[in-house]
Amino acid sequence: MTRGRGAAIDAALVGLVAIAAHARSIGFGFVDLDDRDLILDDQAFLAQPSSLWRVFGRAYMHVVDAGHAYYRPVVTWTYALDAQWSGPRPVGYHLTNVALWAGAALVVWGLLRCIGLGRALAVLGAFVFAVHPTLVPAAAWIPGRNDSLLCVLGVGAWIALLRRRTALHLLLFGLALLTKETAVALPLVYAAHAALLEPELRKPRVLGGLAVGWTVLVLARVLVHPPDVGPTLANLPLLVGSLGELVLPMHLSPIAVAQDVPWWPGVVAAVALASATWLVPGVRKRVVLLGAVTFAALLVPSLLLPGSLVLDQRLTLPAVGVVVMLGEVVRALAPEGRPLVAFGGVAVVVAGAVSVAYEGTFRDARAFARGAVDGSPHSAMAHFCLGQSYQRAGDDDRALTEYLAALALGPAEVVHNNVAVIYMRRAQWPEAESELRGEIAVNPRYARAYYNLGIVLRREGRSAEACASETTALELQPDDAATRQERDRDCAEQ
Repeated sequence: MTRGRGAAIDAALVGLVAIAAHARSIGFGFVDLDDRDLILDDQAFLAQPSSLWRVFGRAYMHVVDAGHAYYRPVVTWTYALDAQWSGPRPVGYHLTNVALWAGAALVVWGLLRCIGLGRALAVLGAFVFAVHPTLVPAAAWIPGRNDSLLCVLGVGAWIALLRRRTALHLLLFGLALLTKETAVALPLVYAAHAALLEPELRKPRVLGGLAVGWTVLVLARVLVHPPDVGPTLANLPLLVGSLGELVLPMHLSPIAVAQDVPWWPGVVAAVALASATWLVPGVRKRVVLLGAVTFAALLVPSLLLPGSLVLDQRLTLPAVGVVVMLGEVVRALAPEGRPLVAFGGVAVVVAGAVSVAYEGTFRDARAFARGAVDGSPHSAMAHFCLGQSYQRAGDDDRALTEYLAALALGPAEVVHNNVAVIYMRRAQWPEAESELRGEIAVNPRYARAYYNLGIVLRREGRSAEACASETTALELQPDDAATRQERDRDCAEQ
């Protein structure tokens, strides 16, 4: 068999395993967390052919807040492509998610080949990545494509760099910067690879030129949409827990908080990896160090963001570093092919079975919310999602129970607003006003809360205050025609 034909067969196998592991998710629905805001509530924009270039002029969560901190036009562009033929039906978006996940597995396979793990280990490592239970949300949850797409572009740029295709490398890195904010850390990984494994790339002239290119692209991204959130160090201890989720995936939850993420698997994993690196003959320490840098550098940016929510799809790029570390240790432990293939095959089948079972959590809003509460009972967002699923089903009493559970765990965005909607349906206007003012105190840029407050104030005969509240909603969401109509009426009645 020729080398090219063998590589083509390996690539086909990796792609097929990735697709097979997540094919059932193509028939899933929406889970009503972010996908409603990003897709269902934005259909009027996404379904227009002009959205394919207008996405570059708006914030990612534009429907919620026109000035939202996230700027991810490449992701929104993929939603717009899906909307052209799938409209509000979830099948098209899930189909794209699975295709992107297959692409992510393929670039991981390509990177492992470039690092010199050998044909069998490159395929096995890509298989493990493709079926990893912790990474299921990146494939099965539509907004999880942030991270699978970032993996395709970021690792694709990495491979292009190693193959000395500088123009392609910079193009893919530039697109990665427009996909997710985490991409700003990618040059650290590229530079680490050059310093540790590529003598030609670490020449001052070459590395200096690359550094200029990276800097220009990062500065351009910042100038286009400056970040307006400050970093926090409170979440950095999750580095240990995240390592455990990737090496020993004992905790699976669609969304979680740090309190519910066990630490001991991460400690065990760190000790085992460090011991193997130093004690196993033949381990290339530079390769393990590169994997460690990749894991940490690509995880820290998301941990520096304010908020306590733990989302496993954020581990997609850091998982590449873990696969590199584990792959190098396994290469030194099992240089012969047959034991490696036998052990790896069992591991892939077991991991795949766990992933398929867990993936059912993402089939609809109720399953997602129930899985989130079971997996992270201390997560206010999990209780909010369950409450929202009850509210959409018309079960306001059970919805209120979950919303109150969410509020008991601490301040949570949108919860007060949804409680207010229930009170509004019951014509309990003073209670609704109190909840909406509570929402605005927690979430001052949430246009919907000001809009609902305007409705409540109008019902209470306070047109001037309703006008002011709706004016604020329009400042936050200028394109909302319904708010503009209500504002004009209330202002005219003053």
